[in-house]
Amino acid sequence: MPGGIDGLFNIFEVDAETLKYDEIAMQSDIEQFGLYTYDEFNDILPVSEVVFNAFNAKYLKVAIGKGLIDVDTLESLIKLYSKFLSNI
Repeated sequence: MPGGIDGLFNIFEVDAETLKYDEIAMQSDIEQFGLYTYDEFNDILPVSEVVFNAFNAKYLKVAIGKGLIDVDTLESLIKLYSKFLSNI
């Protein structure tokens, strides 16, 4: 993914035959790492609820748990793109 946004996408395994998320693997990842609530995420990285929902930020807990991205990188991305995020 260009633009330094690795870890925001392709968090879950894809079934090669159906080209859909492997639901069993996805559920296993969620059980292992959990999901962010808006309040929990907002305590760490303040964003509007619209931004949280638009970027499916609840799944970022899985991405962080799998080592695909870290909080410091997320914070840098929020700062970098804040001028665009402030309108939504």
